[in-house]
Order: sequence, then C-alpha cells, then structure tokens
Amino acid sequence: MTDAEVKCLTMLAEGKRPLDICNLLVLPETEVEGMLSSAERKLGARNRLHAVSMAILMGSIELEHNPRPE
Repeated sequence: MTDAEVKCLTMLAEGKRPLDICNLLVLPETEVEGMLSSAERKLGARNRLHAVSMAILMGSIELEHNPRPE
C-alpha cells in the first residue's frame, strides 16, 4: 500500500468518516474514496472494515491510543 492509503486506513480505524479524511487531508472525496478502494483491493479485503482489520493484524497500521469508549 502507498503511504497515503495507509494514512486513510489509519484515520478510518480511528473512527473518522471518509468526508472527515477529505477535510483533514485537503483532498477531494473521489481521491480519498479511490485510495480506500485501492487499499481494499491490495489487501484482498471484502469491505473497508475488513481492510482496516487486515491492516492492523498485518502491522501495516498502528493505533496510537485505545479507540474504545471509556
């Protein structure tokens, strides 16, 4: 995966929506959607949740904090 794809998946894992990612990275929605779809394909994932799970398990993305609500 590209650095941009990893960054988008990481932000998704942190609970951000694709539109949030667009605003934070100052990118058009089509570009972010394309990067997320590309990451899914490269990982062989069935959907975005599966892609995030696979990327975490493979060590491609790491979360800096515990994303679970307290």
